[in-house]
Amino acid sequence: MRTSFLAYGLALLLAGIASPSSAAQPSGDASAFVAELAQKALRVGNDTSLAAADRQRSVEKLLDENFDLPRIARFVLGHYWHDAKDSERQEFTAVFRDYMVRAYSARFAEFSRPSFRVAGQRAESTTSTLVATEIARSATGRVVKVEWRVASNVASSDDYRIVDVSIDGISMVLVQREEFASALHRGGAGVPSLIQLIKSTAQRTQ
Repeated sequence: MRTSFLAYGLALLLAGIASPSSAAQPSGDASAFVAELAQKALRVGNDTSLAAADRQRSVEKLLDENFDLPRIARFVLGHYWHDAKDSERQEFTAVFRDYMVRAYSARFAEFSRPSFRVAGQRAESTTSTLVATEIARSATGRVVKVEWRVASNVASSDDYRIVDVSIDGISMVLVQREEFASALHRGGAGVPSLIQLIKSTAQRTQ
């Protein structure tokens, strides 16, 4: 299984540094949420004093607080989610979360500090907003366009969670969904086989 494209998307964010324009976003909107997440991620990604275990705990906290991982897990499993037993759903959600944490942790040190800029935001609905950002890679200077789909709670409009990341127009959760569907089709043993594959992949990324 290839390294999750969603993990790569967050890694790009972790490589970002909030510019004055993004820092000036008003509080309580999706753009400010994304910019604040970038700042938190930078502290984790660039703190060389952190031990591996401390870095992983910081990443777990970052993901749990800012990404709707249970929702993403349900989506990437597709129709297999409905066919799975409750116990399989719970185990898949847990191993998916752990896999993502390990994937992020392993890549924090790979990035320096290119620029990060919030270019704007667009409401898709009362509970979904797309935040457009641009990130320049330090090695090449190439600007990467990244869109963050941010979901909010109807009852609390400032309660945000990221549910998808699109890099240069490619949805990361859709790519992950296709990868999992392909793995399930090849494995032929259902969700338990995918769970074991994710566990094996996670162990190799430690």
